[in-house]
Amino acid sequence: MTSVIPLFSCSRCYISLSMSIRSAYRSTPGYLAVPLALLTSAVAALAIATLGTFAKLFFLEKFHRPGAGDLGETILLVFFVTPSIAILGFVICFSILVNWHHSTSWRSPTFAFALGAVLVWVWAHDFGGIGIAPFVPGAVAWLATCWFLRRRSGAHSDHVLQA
Repeated sequence: MTSVIPLFSCSRCYISLSMSIRSAYRSTPGYLAVPLALLTSAVAALAIATLGTFAKLFFLEKFHRPGAGDLGETILLVFFVTPSIAILGFVICFSILVNWHHSTSWRSPTFAFALGAVLVWVWAHDFGGIGIAPFVPGAVAWLATCWFLRRRSGAHSDHVLQA
């Protein structure tokens, strides 16, 4: 059985590594936290997209046609799978990181989806465009994170006009 070794320990307090990183991130000012979240989520999205592309390539070779890696599969991976996974990962990572810093609403996932979609559209514009299919997973992630980050606000009964 492994035990977690705290960084700082006394009789009444306990601070673990993840708690200290999160508290340091929360103590950063907002004008620095959002660009840091943007950079971190971009790196994470590229890493997730790379891993997803290699996994898709592995499964295509393993189950579809073993030993037949052709140009069509490469084009499918580079132009459809990788941007799809990148937008999906970017929206989710950016929304989570901003929400860890301060309470957020639909604006963070909307900004992340718009930025990711515009960057992918500009990247693919030189190649003749890629259609709407790569944007669908990002749109699903955008809607899901908007729903999860919605603010719990209800109208009080004394503020409602009654007929």
